[in-house]
This record gives sequence, C-alpha cells and structure tokens, in this order.
Amino acid sequence: MRTTMSLIVVTVLLAAGCATTVASEDVAATPSTTIAATTSKAIPVTSQPSPTTTTVAPADPEEGLNSPFRIEPNDTNPIIEKPTDQGGAMLPSVVVSDGVIHMWFTQTTDWMAVPTAIFHATSDDGLAWTVDPEPVLTGDGEGFDAFSVAEGTVVNMGDRWIMYYNARAVPGPGPGPSIGRAVAEGPGGPWVTDPEPVLTVGDPGSWDSGFVSPNAALATEDGIMLFYSGGANYIELEPTATGLAMSVDSTQFTKSSEPVLSGSATWDERFSWEAAVFEYDGGYGAFYTGDPETLTGETIGYAWSADGVNWASATDNPLLKPRTQAWASLDVVAGSVIKTPDGRWLLFYSGNVNMLDFSIGVAELVPAD
Repeated sequence: MRTTMSLIVVTVLLAAGCATTVASEDVAATPSTTIAATTSKAIPVTSQPSPTTTTVAPADPEEGLNSPFRIEPNDTNPIIEKPTDQGGAMLPSVVVSDGVIHMWFTQTTDWMAVPTAIFHATSDDGLAWTVDPEPVLTGDGEGFDAFSVAEGTVVNMGDRWIMYYNARAVPGPGPGPSIGRAVAEGPGGPWVTDPEPVLTVGDPGSWDSGFVSPNAALATEDGIMLFYSGGANYIELEPTATGLAMSVDSTQFTKSSEPVLSGSATWDERFSWEAAVFEYDGGYGAFYTGDPETLTGETIGYAWSADGVNWASATDNPLLKPRTQAWASLDVVAGSVIKTPDGRWLLFYSGNVNMLDFSIGVAELVPAD
C-alpha cells in the first residue's frame, strides 16, 4: 500500500493548485475578459447522440468485451517533461485541426507553491512538440476560478473553440468544485472565460458532491457530451467515478444522476475516472484510469458504449500498467485519444516516478491480436 506521502500524488492529480501556503489574493494572475453565458433549455441525458465514425460492429457486452487495441508506449517518452523537480506536466487534451496536432495540458513549476495553469503545444507527428512559452489560461483573480485552473478539455466547434476546465477559487488540495468554460477563435487563444461555472459539484450525499473535473468533450448533432471525473471526498479517498453531462448550447448542462462509468473489477474498484472518450465503432470508446482498493498504482483500461451512458469494460483490462517505462513507474493516467492525419491511433497519458513529478507520454494504439 502506498505511504501517506505517496497518496498526495493522486490527491493533486486533478489539482487546480495545492499551494496552501499561498493566499489567493497574493497570487499573480492574468485577468480574463468575461462573456455572459447564454440561456437554453437543456436536453435530457437520455438523448441519443449520433456518432459519425463507423467501422466494424462492436462486440456484444453480454458476451464479454475485449479491447480492440494494444497500447504500445513510444520509446521517446516522455514527450513533454516536468518543467522542474518540484513541478509537473499532466492531463493532456489533444485535438487534430487542419493537419496540426494541438495539445492543452496542466503544468506548474512547484506543486506546493505555484498554482497550476493550462499550456498549449503543437506537433506535426504527435512525438515532437513546440510548447507556447506562456500559459493560455491561468487563475482569473476573482470568482470561482480565482486561484487556479487545470485539466483544460477542448472541443473544436468549427467557428470557435471551447475549453472546459477544472477551477478552484482558493488554495487547497485536490481538484476544485467547479468546471468553467472558455471560448476562443483559434486553438492558441486568446481564451475568453465565462463569469460563472457551467458545472458544479452535486448536493451533499450525491456521488460527485466533492469535486468535478472535465475529461472529454464531444460535439454531437444534439450538442455537447461532457464526460467528467467526480467523487464525494477525495481527501478521504472516497471512490471516484466518471459522470456525463449534456448541453444543447455548450453552457447549460444536465447531469446524469449517477456515474456512467464506475468500478466493476478488482483493478478499478476504488478509482474509475480520467476517461479519454472518443468516437469508435459506431459508438464511443474510452481509455480510463483505475486503481484497486489497495491503492497500489493507477493503470489504464478500455471500455465501450453505444450511447455514452451504458458502458462495458474490457475483460482483458488493465491494458497499461506502471513500470512499463522508467519515467512512469508509479502511476499512468489516461488523457486523450486521437486519430492522426496519417491514420494512426494515439493515446496521450500522464505518468510519474514518485510524488508529483508527472510528465506526458504517448502510445500507439495498434490492433489487438
């Protein structure tokens, strides 16, 4: 079992900054121009989106599901390294646009003293990356995201780009209680934030009453499907799960009342979160992060759903474990899946050696034998 200090690693996994020694009014932040959220009637979560990607017919979950992919980490990993010994880079969201691969990721130079911010990088092949020198989104200095931001999850809407992000108003450990929205005309920004969150924690006693953080945002003909990680009390290591919220206008969301993906086997019975959801096989695939009751290290497995609501986990999970590569010997955490312009499927993920030294790696998803 992990030591108490090792548990801090996962506590800040979604952290919007755990710099408890820094008062929020003393944090240097880049204020953002705000825009008013529009109002629209939200669709129920039972609405069925229509994926545009169709390949072969998926396996029948009743007969057991095997992953259609093997995960093969690249030898050049990590592709984005921690910026300092006290800091880390993690939680990548990746989108392909006009032949360019874009990544947004969470970074800090010191987990205990510097609030996290969201950075942007570009690549031609998914292996070699150019990182913008300054963050594209930081704590707003006031309101629900005053202190820090993390886990920027981006979707391309054609005429605009939308980023959903975890937000924290004050210093503290673990992920924040809100999800914000920012809009830009292009992937590099500038990003204009909404004045209020688009999603917050549930009522006391609900499964997501402690924190909410975005994992994947998918545009469908019915609106936005937003998959998010949540839990009741992460500091006390309560179970985590993956939820779903839907919106017709990208701002007003309706949550599913219960998690759509939660622990179902030994490897993911305590944590079942950080889901990299993507359109696949006439429905949705997801590489997600699990940890057992013994908290012996986060691993990555696969699940499939026809509608984004009802999921079947692969019987051959987990597919990627720590210690596969030296830079990710403690945990591996799913981030984002893309299909490159040359037809490769890539999984981007985070990994660490000890404590908080997260870096970002990439793996090719190759057809299973």
